[in-house]
Amino acid sequence: MMIENKVIIIGAGPAGLSCALYLKRAGVDPLLLEKGAPGGKLLNLAEVANYPGFGPIDGFALAQAFLAGAESQGVKVTPAEIVSVISKEGRFEVQSRNENFWADAVVVASGLANVPTIPGEKEHLQKGVSYCATCDGPLFRKKDVALYGAGEKADEEGLYLAALVHKLYFLSPERILETTPLSHELFARDNVEKYPGAKILQIRGQSAVESILFEQNDQQKEVGVSAIFPLLGEKSASAFLSPLALALDRGFIPVDSSMMSACPGLFACGDIVKKTLRQIVTAASDGALASQGVLSYLRSKGVK
Repeated sequence: MMIENKVIIIGAGPAGLSCALYLKRAGVDPLLLEKGAPGGKLLNLAEVANYPGFGPIDGFALAQAFLAGAESQGVKVTPAEIVSVISKEGRFEVQSRNENFWADAVVVASGLANVPTIPGEKEHLQKGVSYCATCDGPLFRKKDVALYGAGEKADEEGLYLAALVHKLYFLSPERILETTPLSHELFARDNVEKYPGAKILQIRGQSAVESILFEQNDQQKEVGVSAIFPLLGEKSASAFLSPLALALDRGFIPVDSSMMSACPGLFACGDIVKKTLRQIVTAASDGALASQGVLSYLRSKGVK
């Protein structure tokens, strides 16, 4: 059985909920699909202190506020895990594990998936393990923290943290770190210690992160930290798009100003989009922009 829709949104985080809200208010009833609980990455944040209109608030409560706002306009979230999206004759077949759907336009708002790979990482989520320095860094102001990553993003997150914390342990599996203006500025700071060619063996602590054990040059070392930002297990949740042969940039979807990808009718918003800043406020903005792009696309196709 095929279920017909004008628009399908995949993912009910801040971007997907924002897009659904704007579409609903414009008279288009989108099918909003989510494999887990609505809220996206908000559900993994212990505190959010940089979302306009709110003081410090825990991520779950903010997720509930997003959901309540969308539901007040008639938006409904349908449980479904998407396994593939196929383009057929100008429309899309969206396949879930249990049902198949048809749509004239699809909005991908599936975000990022963080896969815990370090012993102790999963157990300390929201207890000192964070995947977003910009979101949670201020919680550890004047404390010792560690960052585990490589490349430009790690340098950017490291610079942000270094301006806040007492000491930053910068660990990277890369034996030779790239020399860029960002990395030069980061490692010139007195409160940053770098450990190239390092591997974190364990994240330790009772009720919260207390230390990390790592190995470098065949020697083990343990340092006390209040938080660890492991950035290497982050993957875009885009595997279900493989049938489209869409050109991705390191797993992220390039979009135009209307949030449409290179595949006509396929839009994207939120953390899965190729962009420089991944924040809750930019995800919500992306969702609003995508809704306008979708409406324009539907008009151009004569879909009523």
